[in-house]
Amino acid sequence: MRQTYIKTILLGASVLAIAGTAQADTGFFVSGGLNSTTLEQSTSRNTGTNEPNTGPAGGASATVTDQDTGVSVFVSGGYEYDLGNNFYVSGELFYADEAAETQTLNNVKVTDIELTSSYGLDVKFGHQVTDQFAVYGLIGVSQFEFDGLASYTFADPTDDLSDEEAAFVYGGGVEIDFDDRWSTFAEVRLVNDLEFDTPVDRGGIQAQDELELTIIRTGLKYRF
Repeated sequence: MRQTYIKTILLGASVLAIAGTAQADTGFFVSGGLNSTTLEQSTSRNTGTNEPNTGPAGGASATVTDQDTGVSVFVSGGYEYDLGNNFYVSGELFYADEAAETQTLNNVKVTDIELTSSYGLDVKFGHQVTDQFAVYGLIGVSQFEFDGLASYTFADPTDDLSDEEAAFVYGGGVEIDFDDRWSTFAEVRLVNDLEFDTPVDRGGIQAQDELELTIIRTGLKYRF
Protein backbone atom coordinates (compact mmCIF):
# COMPACT_ATOMS: atom_id res chain seq x y z
CA MET A 1 0.00 0.00 0.00
CA ARG A 2 2.86 2.37 0.82
CA GLN A 3 4.41 1.72 -2.60
CA THR A 4 1.04 2.59 -4.16
CA TYR A 5 1.03 6.00 -2.43
CA ILE A 6 4.55 6.78 -3.64
CA LYS A 7 3.78 5.61 -7.18
CA THR A 8 0.70 7.87 -7.21
CA ILE A 9 2.81 10.90 -6.31
CA LEU A 10 5.40 10.09 -8.97
CA LEU A 11 2.67 9.59 -11.56
CA GLY A 12 1.16 12.94 -10.65
CA ALA A 13 4.56 14.56 -11.02
CA SER A 14 5.06 13.13 -14.49
CA VAL A 15 1.60 14.20 -15.65
CA LEU A 16 1.80 17.75 -14.29
CA ALA A 17 5.42 18.44 -15.17
CA ILE A 18 5.49 20.61 -18.28
CA ALA A 19 8.19 22.75 -19.81
CA GLY A 20 8.59 26.25 -18.40
CA THR A 21 10.83 28.62 -16.50
CA ALA A 22 10.72 27.93 -12.76
CA GLN A 23 12.00 29.83 -9.77
CA ALA A 24 11.90 28.80 -6.09
CA ASP A 25 11.26 31.47 -3.44
CA THR A 26 13.31 32.24 -0.35
CA GLY A 27 11.59 33.21 2.89
CA PHE A 28 9.38 32.18 5.80
CA PHE A 29 6.11 30.30 5.44
CA VAL A 30 3.27 28.77 7.46
CA SER A 31 0.99 25.90 6.52
CA GLY A 32 -1.83 23.75 7.84
CA GLY A 33 -4.41 21.20 6.81
CA LEU A 34 -5.63 17.66 7.25
CA ASN A 35 -3.51 14.87 8.73
CA SER A 36 -4.57 11.25 8.05
CA THR A 37 -2.56 8.72 10.07
CA THR A 38 -2.82 4.95 9.64
CA LEU A 39 -1.43 3.21 12.74
CA GLU A 40 -0.56 -0.50 12.55
CA GLN A 41 0.21 -2.26 15.85
CA SER A 42 1.86 -5.69 16.10
CA THR A 43 2.01 -7.42 19.49
CA SER A 44 4.25 -10.48 19.99
CA ARG A 45 4.00 -12.49 23.22
CA ASN A 46 5.41 -15.85 24.27
CA THR A 47 2.49 -18.20 24.82
CA GLY A 48 4.47 -21.41 25.25
CA THR A 49 5.77 -20.80 28.78
CA ASN A 50 5.13 -18.65 31.82
CA GLU A 51 8.76 -18.49 32.88
CA PRO A 52 9.90 -14.91 33.58
CA ASN A 53 11.74 -12.86 30.95
CA THR A 54 11.48 -15.38 28.14
CA GLY A 55 9.29 -13.29 25.87
CA PRO A 56 9.02 -13.64 22.10
CA ALA A 57 12.80 -14.03 21.72
CA GLY A 58 13.01 -16.90 24.19
CA GLY A 59 10.53 -19.36 22.80
CA ALA A 60 7.43 -19.91 20.70
CA SER A 61 5.39 -16.74 20.32
CA ALA A 62 2.14 -15.50 18.82
CA THR A 63 1.87 -12.22 16.94
CA VAL A 64 -1.37 -10.33 16.40
CA THR A 65 -1.98 -7.05 14.56
CA ASP A 66 -4.55 -4.29 14.41
CA GLN A 67 -4.85 -1.19 12.25
CA ASP A 68 -6.77 2.07 12.43
CA THR A 69 -6.84 5.36 10.50
CA GLY A 70 -7.55 8.67 12.22
CA VAL A 71 -8.07 12.04 10.53
CA SER A 72 -7.05 15.21 12.34
CA VAL A 73 -5.38 18.60 11.71
CA PHE A 74 -1.83 19.93 11.73
CA VAL A 75 -0.01 23.29 11.65
CA SER A 76 3.57 24.05 10.66
CA GLY A 77 6.01 26.82 9.92
CA GLY A 78 9.49 27.13 8.50
CA TYR A 79 11.96 28.71 6.15
CA GLU A 80 12.60 27.92 2.49
CA TYR A 81 15.87 28.70 0.71
CA ASP A 82 16.45 28.88 -3.04
CA LEU A 83 19.54 26.84 -3.97
CA GLY A 84 19.50 27.94 -7.60
CA ASN A 85 18.87 25.93 -10.78
CA ASN A 86 15.25 25.43 -9.66
CA PHE A 87 16.21 23.49 -6.51
CA TYR A 88 15.36 24.48 -2.95
CA VAL A 89 15.67 23.27 0.64
CA SER A 90 13.44 24.04 3.62
CA GLY A 91 13.36 23.43 7.35
CA GLU A 92 9.96 23.03 8.98
CA LEU A 93 8.56 22.58 12.51
CA PHE A 94 5.09 21.05 12.91
CA TYR A 95 2.48 19.95 15.43
CA ALA A 96 -0.28 17.47 14.59
CA ASP A 97 -3.29 16.37 16.54
CA GLU A 98 -3.77 12.60 16.14
CA ALA A 99 -6.77 10.28 16.41
CA ALA A 100 -5.74 6.69 15.60
CA GLU A 101 -6.52 3.88 18.07
CA THR A 102 -5.65 0.17 17.98
CA GLN A 103 -6.33 -2.86 20.17
CA THR A 104 -4.65 -6.27 20.08
CA LEU A 105 -5.76 -9.46 21.82
CA ASN A 106 -2.87 -11.92 22.26
CA ASN A 107 -4.04 -15.01 24.15
CA VAL A 108 -5.59 -13.31 27.23
CA LYS A 109 -3.46 -10.13 27.01
CA VAL A 110 -5.25 -7.01 25.72
CA THR A 111 -3.18 -3.99 24.62
CA ASP A 112 -4.92 -0.69 23.80
CA ILE A 113 -2.88 2.04 22.08
CA GLU A 114 -4.11 5.56 21.24
CA LEU A 115 -1.91 7.96 19.25
CA THR A 116 -2.77 11.41 20.64
CA SER A 117 -0.31 13.87 19.04
CA SER A 118 2.95 14.28 17.17
CA TYR A 119 5.47 17.05 16.60
CA GLY A 120 8.86 17.34 15.01
CA LEU A 121 11.29 18.79 12.49
CA ASP A 122 11.41 18.10 8.74
CA VAL A 123 13.99 18.94 6.10
CA LYS A 124 12.62 19.03 2.55
CA PHE A 125 14.61 18.99 -0.69
CA GLY A 126 12.60 20.08 -3.71
CA HIS A 127 12.70 20.79 -7.41
CA GLN A 128 10.61 23.55 -8.96
CA VAL A 129 9.52 21.81 -12.17
CA THR A 130 7.52 24.81 -13.45
CA ASP A 131 6.45 28.17 -12.02
CA GLN A 132 3.40 26.46 -10.52
CA PHE A 133 4.52 22.90 -9.78
CA ALA A 134 7.20 21.37 -7.52
CA VAL A 135 8.13 17.92 -6.23
CA TYR A 136 10.06 17.22 -3.03
CA GLY A 137 11.43 14.55 -0.75
CA LEU A 138 11.58 14.83 3.02
CA ILE A 139 13.41 13.42 6.01
CA GLY A 140 12.90 14.29 9.64
CA VAL A 141 12.52 13.33 13.27
CA SER A 142 9.10 13.16 14.93
CA GLN A 143 8.01 12.67 18.52
CA PHE A 144 4.83 10.60 18.92
CA GLU A 145 2.73 10.71 22.09
CA PHE A 146 0.65 7.69 23.07
CA ASP A 147 -1.93 6.75 25.68
CA GLY A 148 -2.42 3.06 26.37
CA LEU A 149 -3.63 0.38 28.73
CA ALA A 150 -2.66 -3.25 29.21
CA SER A 151 -5.22 -5.65 30.65
CA TYR A 152 -6.51 -9.21 30.55
CA THR A 153 -9.80 -10.54 29.24
CA PHE A 154 -10.80 -11.54 32.76
CA ALA A 155 -9.67 -8.39 34.64
CA ASP A 156 -9.66 -4.59 34.61
CA PRO A 157 -6.73 -2.64 33.07
CA THR A 158 -3.57 -3.28 35.05
CA ASP A 159 -0.80 -1.18 33.43
CA ASP A 160 -0.63 2.36 32.08
CA LEU A 161 1.22 2.34 28.75
CA SER A 162 1.32 6.12 28.15
CA ASP A 163 4.62 6.96 26.49
CA GLU A 164 6.52 9.16 24.02
CA GLU A 165 8.61 7.71 21.22
CA ALA A 166 10.93 9.45 18.73
CA ALA A 167 11.24 8.12 15.19
CA PHE A 168 12.90 8.80 11.84
CA VAL A 169 10.42 9.92 9.18
CA TYR A 170 10.82 9.92 5.39
CA GLY A 171 8.57 10.56 2.42
CA GLY A 172 7.75 12.93 -0.41
CA GLY A 173 5.13 15.16 -1.91
CA VAL A 174 4.01 17.63 -4.55
CA GLU A 175 3.14 21.33 -4.35
CA ILE A 176 1.05 23.49 -6.70
CA ASP A 177 1.21 27.31 -6.53
CA PHE A 178 -1.91 29.46 -6.89
CA ASP A 179 0.11 32.71 -6.88
CA ASP A 180 3.25 34.15 -5.27
CA ARG A 181 1.84 33.66 -1.75
CA TRP A 182 -0.55 30.72 -1.71
CA SER A 183 -0.07 27.09 -2.67
CA THR A 184 -1.55 23.67 -1.96
CA PHE A 185 0.36 20.45 -1.30
CA ALA A 186 -0.01 16.72 -0.65
CA GLU A 187 2.60 14.44 0.90
CA VAL A 188 3.15 10.93 2.23
CA ARG A 189 5.16 10.35 5.42
CA LEU A 190 6.37 6.89 6.56
CA VAL A 191 7.59 5.53 9.91
CA ASN A 192 8.91 1.95 10.16
CA ASP A 193 9.56 -0.38 13.10
CA LEU A 194 8.76 1.98 15.96
CA GLU A 195 9.11 -0.10 19.13
CA PHE A 196 6.68 0.66 21.93
CA ASP A 197 7.84 -0.15 25.46
CA THR A 198 5.50 -2.37 27.50
CA PRO A 199 6.06 -3.60 31.07
CA VAL A 200 6.47 -7.22 32.10
CA ASP A 201 2.92 -8.56 32.48
CA ARG A 202 1.39 -10.48 35.36
CA GLY A 203 2.60 -13.76 33.90
CA GLY A 204 6.21 -12.52 34.01
CA ILE A 205 6.36 -12.18 30.20
CA GLN A 206 7.73 -9.18 28.31
CA ALA A 207 5.54 -8.57 25.26
CA GLN A 208 6.92 -6.71 22.26
CA ASP A 209 4.81 -4.05 20.53
CA GLU A 210 5.92 -2.66 17.18
CA LEU A 211 4.22 0.25 15.40
CA GLU A 212 4.24 1.41 11.79
CA LEU A 213 2.68 4.65 10.59
CA THR A 214 1.60 5.90 7.20
CA ILE A 215 0.70 9.60 7.26
CA ILE A 216 -0.96 11.49 4.41
CA ARG A 217 -1.13 15.28 4.62
CA THR A 218 -2.92 17.79 2.45
CA GLY A 219 -3.17 21.50 3.09
CA LEU A 220 -2.50 25.11 2.23
CA LYS A 221 0.78 27.02 2.47
CA TYR A 222 1.31 30.78 2.78
CA ARG A 223 4.65 32.47 2.02
CA PHE A 224 5.53 35.80 3.67
